[in-house]
Amino acid sequence: MLLNKTIIDEKLIIEKEAVKTFVFDLDGTIVYNGKPVDERFNQLLLDIKDAGHQIIYATGRSFRDFIPVIPEWSVCQPSVVFGGGLVIADNEIKLQRFIDEAYLHEIIDFLEENHIHYLVDGQSNFYHPSKEHWLYQDIVKLTGKVKAESAHHVISDGAYKILILDFEWLEHFQQYIIDKQLTIKCHFYDKCFDIMPANVNKYNGLSILSLPDPDNIYVFGNDQNDLELMQNLPNSIMLGHHQELSQYAKIQIPYNDDLFTNFKTVVNVILGK
Repeated sequence: MLLNKTIIDEKLIIEKEAVKTFVFDLDGTIVYNGKPVDERFNQLLLDIKDAGHQIIYATGRSFRDFIPVIPEWSVCQPSVVFGGGLVIADNEIKLQRFIDEAYLHEIIDFLEENHIHYLVDGQSNFYHPSKEHWLYQDIVKLTGKVKAESAHHVISDGAYKILILDFEWLEHFQQYIIDKQLTIKCHFYDKCFDIMPANVNKYNGLSILSLPDPDNIYVFGNDQNDLELMQNLPNSIMLGHHQELSQYAKIQIPYNDDLFTNFKTVVNVILGK
């Protein structure tokens, strides 16, 4: 079903002459099946840029896995990666937050003892316990990078987050973090979750950048790590359906054959086309 332009215009705040900022999540928003942004979305991003507006990427991906999937021309755009753990603009690190080393040792020792699949991402390297696991294979294929010799090589350099790939351990870690300076973000579609420092999220990362009035910021996302963005910014567009996001999203773009057409329609209405 195609979205109605009039309804989009009514639900979003659109100041026609204002310079706007578009904040894009990646996976499930402009990146699909782990592949780089396709030509259709690339052209749409170029249309935004050429019209004089700002693009900011906000993703749970590591910087390592982020760069290969975005268009080469856009690598210098301000970016919030690691779900808010690292913010880069003007080719400089503006913010970075690491998990406390004591927590890292406790968590990784537990993961190893219980043979739980995980990925720990650091400042310059990463570690996954299995070379055969599909995620590790995907990282090698996408980036050409191989894992550190051990998790402790990552810990000593600082780790932004731990991705737990066995979703059945979610409740255990929700209990674990209750009295600790940690937070959890679930990946609803992939059935896995991140453990990160407390108060690390995409909105807090975005907030340190130079931004226009909130009425001129447009957020596109699909999962729990986009929640704070949609809670705090008035113009939010949800891809697919996520129960928490649906309470705040002004526009929903379903995952169906009309996805790109509807996505383009929303962008064009914001651009005044």
